[in-house]
Amino acid sequence: MQNDEYLDIMAVCAFIGGSRPVHPATIYRGVKKGIYPPPVKMAPNVNRWLRSELEQARKRRIAERDGAVVA
Repeated sequence: MQNDEYLDIMAVCAFIGGSRPVHPATIYRGVKKGIYPPPVKMAPNVNRWLRSELEQARKRRIAERDGAVVA
């Protein structure tokens, strides 16, 4: 298994939104729609996302924008 970084919701908001972080509700709606990967449940009320999965989701969105076939 590769060494991966866990991100909390605020870090995910910044990762997705860049200099203008998105709202946490936007992330959870995106998870529900399959746009973003679901979080890893670390403990009750503690969710973390894997950076590598978020990077894959970002690459997929860019490929979709550019008209590439995404598997």
